Amino acid sequence: MNGIITQLCTTVQGEGPTAGSPCLLIRLGNCNLMCSWCDTKWTNNLKLNEVPNLKSINDSLPFKITSQKNFNIFVEMCKKHIDKYKIERALITGGEPLMNIEFLKELCEKLTKKLKINFIEIETNGTLLNENLCDSKFPATYTQFNISPKLNPSYYKSSKIKSIDDIIQLFEKKHTVLMNLTTDFPTLISANYKFVYSREIEKDLDNFIERVCSDIPIIIMPLTPDYSKYTSEFEFLQDYRKSCYDAIDYCLRGNYIFSPRLHIWVFNNFSHRNEFEDVIEK
Repeated sequence: MNGIITQLCTTVQGEGPTAGSPCLLIRLGNCNLMCSWCDTKWTNNLKLNEVPNLKSINDSLPFKITSQKNFNIFVEMCKKHIDKYKIERALITGGEPLMNIEFLKELCEKLTKKLKINFIEIETNGTLLNENLCDSKFPATYTQFNISPKLNPSYYKSSKIKSIDDIIQLFEKKHTVLMNLTTDFPTLISANYKFVYSREIEKDLDNFIERVCSDIPIIIMPLTPDYSKYTSEFEFLQDYRKSCYDAIDYCLRGNYIFSPRLHIWVFNNFSHRNEFEDVIEK
């Protein structure tokens, strides 16, 4: 049992069907993809032997959990974060949480039994969904999978992924697994697909939705402009609004659900990005 924690805070869900909902955000380390635009690169490619063990409730992030003793300390740390709020939801993100299924299951069980969390959201790129995901321990409570497929073949480390068609074929199989899970656990599991929209990927996005997931809620989000190209926060936000207009237009044409990205509008500190928590911590 090994897991790396890179971020922990009380905040609100920033995007998707439950945007705005209060939650305990837990960010796990490492990812199996390599997206060029990733806004959490600092949580990826962490070597387990270079991350310190959690020893105290006051330890700083990141840290690793390697034993039940570590886990108990982490539970107390989570409790400290949510004690002053009525938090009943946990948002587990990354990185890619499904890289370490056993750790994820243990984490969900402890959140449910020790902290009375009754709703867990798992943010995943979807590539690691498999039929062994659920058992008697998991889901321990109502679980929502927020699946964000990446449609650029260059983001995949596998030599088998060379085109959008290869990605679609991969997700056709993963979607079957997902539908089986929601059928086996109809009162415990729900799922949705989230996509960041831009005009450049519209054709590929249309193709993906039509072939893979037209039978499940589709969430469309605006593309975030590249921060490094701006010296003015006002100009950045104006371009971000234009990106929102493009995404809304696509939603209207496809009858999809538009989701803002609240962590961009609200929590972003343009000079020193600290998404989800910088405003609240002040």
